[in-house]
Amino acid sequence: MSRIYVALDLETTGLKPERDAIIEIGAVKFRGREVLETWSTLVNPGRPLPYRIQQLTGITPEELKSAPSLFSIMGPLVSFVKDYPIVGHNVPFDLGFLQRHGLFLANPAIDTFELASILVPYASRYSLSTLAEHLGIHFPEHHRALADALAAKDLFLALLDRATQLDLATLREINRLAVRSDWPLRYVFRDAERDRAHTAFTGTIAQQLLAKGGLEEGALGLLFTEGERPEPLQPSPRRQPLDVEALCGLLEEGGPFAQRFPGYEHRPQQVHMLRAVAEAFNEDDHLLVEAGTGVGKSIAYLLPAIHFAVANGRHVVVSTNTINLQDQLFNKDLPDLQRILPLGFRATVLKGRSNYLCRRRLDILRRRDDPSGLRAEALKAEGLSPSGRSLSVDEIRVLAKILAWLPSTTTGDVAELLLVDQERAIWSRVCADAETCRPDTCAYRRGGRCFFYRAREEAEGAHIIIVNHALLLSDMAVENRVLPEYQHLIIDEAHHLEARATEQLGFDVDRGRINAVLTELSQPSEAEKREGLLGKITVTLRASSLPSAVRREVESHIEAMHRDVERARQHLYRFFDLLALFLEEQSQEREGYGGGYDLQIRLTGGLRIQPAWSNVEIAWDDLSLALAKIHQGLERLYNGLLDPGEYEIPQHDELLGELAGQVHRVGELREQLDAIISHPSPNGIYWATLSAQGGEVSLHAAPLHVGQLLEKHLFSTKECVVLTSATLRAGDDFNYIRERLGLWDVREEAVGSPFDYATSTLLYLPTDIPEPGQPYYQKTVERVLVDLCQATRGRTLVLFTSHSQLQATYKAISQPLGEAGIAVLGQGLDGSRSQLLETFKAGERTVLLGTRSFWEGIDVVGEALSCLVIARLPFDVPTDPVFAARSETFEDPFGQYAVPQTILRFRQGFGRLIRSKTDRGVVVVLDKRLLTRSYGPVFLNALPPCTVRRGPLRDLPMMAARWIEGETPVQPRLGF
Repeated sequence: MSRIYVALDLETTGLKPERDAIIEIGAVKFRGREVLETWSTLVNPGRPLPYRIQQLTGITPEELKSAPSLFSIMGPLVSFVKDYPIVGHNVPFDLGFLQRHGLFLANPAIDTFELASILVPYASRYSLSTLAEHLGIHFPEHHRALADALAAKDLFLALLDRATQLDLATLREINRLAVRSDWPLRYVFRDAERDRAHTAFTGTIAQQLLAKGGLEEGALGLLFTEGERPEPLQPSPRRQPLDVEALCGLLEEGGPFAQRFPGYEHRPQQVHMLRAVAEAFNEDDHLLVEAGTGVGKSIAYLLPAIHFAVANGRHVVVSTNTINLQDQLFNKDLPDLQRILPLGFRATVLKGRSNYLCRRRLDILRRRDDPSGLRAEALKAEGLSPSGRSLSVDEIRVLAKILAWLPSTTTGDVAELLLVDQERAIWSRVCADAETCRPDTCAYRRGGRCFFYRAREEAEGAHIIIVNHALLLSDMAVENRVLPEYQHLIIDEAHHLEARATEQLGFDVDRGRINAVLTELSQPSEAEKREGLLGKITVTLRASSLPSAVRREVESHIEAMHRDVERARQHLYRFFDLLALFLEEQSQEREGYGGGYDLQIRLTGGLRIQPAWSNVEIAWDDLSLALAKIHQGLERLYNGLLDPGEYEIPQHDELLGELAGQVHRVGELREQLDAIISHPSPNGIYWATLSAQGGEVSLHAAPLHVGQLLEKHLFSTKECVVLTSATLRAGDDFNYIRERLGLWDVREEAVGSPFDYATSTLLYLPTDIPEPGQPYYQKTVERVLVDLCQATRGRTLVLFTSHSQLQATYKAISQPLGEAGIAVLGQGLDGSRSQLLETFKAGERTVLLGTRSFWEGIDVVGEALSCLVIARLPFDVPTDPVFAARSETFEDPFGQYAVPQTILRFRQGFGRLIRSKTDRGVVVVLDKRLLTRSYGPVFLNALPPCTVRRGPLRDLPMMAARWIEGETPVQPRLGF
């Protein structure tokens, strides 16, 4: 490698270039593995240094006092870097700070994070330290600028080595896609192709086959092997019941689990749950089973599920809400059971179509601007330029990730790739899609190289099929066309089922989505050409053997459709403009809008009778007629091309698949929008959202009652359904969850936690704090947190119900706690959720502020989390359209709906504190309504029986600190 690069890294006071400052710069000039020169300096930021940055970097305020200003070192830095390409890990972050001062605006920037996301697709994380460890790079000092710059240099060189190991065909294809772009990484792949060409056909099997002529160069790796495919399960003619006592014996003291697992703890609650699940399988019952934290519920339901599936040749589907639980089941629990059980059971994970790569759709995107392809030949024949719209940098990056990943993946699962932000939208154009899938004519499907159908075949032969709630519900909606036929279902994290059903059975649309559908059909381009599917069909037909007269007739129809699309686009903009105007008039009468928050407005009968609504309906009628004309035109075009007879149409099956997808898409859009605007169902909830930023409008629909749908289309069709969670009861019974999910005929079991909350957990309820919404409430919360977190030396998780309160609190407590040597981390302010959790777990004096997503699904064991603060009870916003509409179906909306729903969330939040038998800590609820409102005792009685104290705020810090250190208050009061 003869090119000179400069690796660069900054340390800063925070993450925002517009408000934070640089405190250290490190740079390394190198050519290949030779370090030519290094340069580093501390920088005086001219502001206080946050404690969390001191904790992270080891840099002290005293060191920065005598450091030079940024202005004084800009000249030497520019002289060092010159115009060389700049290498860095997440280099846009570093350059964002420097470019605010006019530095390095023209230097090529090579991001090792981006490069690693292409070349190391299976990494668990993409931090500099994780990648260095993964690639064997020595990295002894972290979060100092020069050390990080040296590590970034080594990472870049290791990644360049990886790039040169790619198939030559893959490198050539990436470079062909990038040749006309300004993608910074094109230099890297161009160098890699040059180096790879010197050693071509000596590495991978694919390269050797290519050298021998055994692999087409355009195939780009991906050697599918047939291998041994599992035979589909064959149900036993006579069902074999489970031996419940034998199953329970597996978990007894001295049993197989105790013998095989060092440190195994016998838990009677786990055996109790296992027995209930096994009996439900034997008796074809539906079962609700609440299992407290620490029960080990996954083993309690997997053991009977596996034995039943193997004995009877039946599938058992296990559905979870979170990826974390899916991974735990498939990567830990099931392999553990395979080692212990003398059963040859098979398990697989099956996901929705959109998670799997479609090779056919990938080929379409790759060929879009291929100057050597069919499109170019047809254009040349018409005397037109073959240069179509170039791929965007985002499209090139996603294609590079996929092409580099293809030779190694056996699943085609997007979870193996790191896709961020807008890259997800690009994935949606290459993933498997039911609307365009034609398995009977797809060459990849016929050749056994379709990722989705291979996953489907594996599921046919699996005893345990792990899915998520979204797939379970979408499969229900399409009448079991994705999952194999099954009669036994386990739903873990079942308290989320209603929310997931609301999402899956709902509908959302905005101007951009509809315009995207129209653009996929027809888009004006340079030289009065037409892009999109209709333009592609025209070009393809000119390369076909169809008679000229037929071609002209079809082209005339397509030209008319181009005009129809343009008219629809005009009606689309008028419709959304009038809708926005109507909603803005409504917003003037409502509180809250204009304060930085989106406004949600239910489209009720009362709103629809207002005079101005008729303008919206008229505009919709115009748009609806235009969409109907496009739909009819697409259907006519599809039917006309369906059977070309003796004539050859290139890529015929591909075109039909795309046409079929567009017919479905346009028809569905029109039908759903018509329900929202003109023909609402009494069983639907409809609303519009007016964004605070830009006033953009989106339309939404959701079912009013999901329980009826679940009972009819899911529960009543299965022999046995087990629903489990740590939080299913909103008091002493399951009535609330049964009503919400339509579970009328179901057994119930409540299995308590094995943890001793009475001795491990202190619940403190302040008696002198204002209620939420009262004067001085927020100021009191801030003051309490400063005093409390100082007393507990950090180690505190604070849960909020709104991001605005979190931000206000973060701003108020960060400096006083920082001065006390305690770091404050805020969700949405200091990095991603996973980064915050890792830092919190590792930090000794750290406070973490989180909103809704931190109320559950996080597991911090040990002293790192010793104090949990719940700022206020997690009630839904009363104006939320779904909540408001469903509230209207109750005689007592607050008591029958709002309170039970909030109790389940409250219990989830409470459950973040104690995660093992050795954990100990304090829960503080800064919501006085627990003591002043009639519903307070219902919330408190829903918690495990812990030690409770009511008292003034002044006593809280000392009492919390003593409890955490093991001092139990005199005369502990248990329960409520």
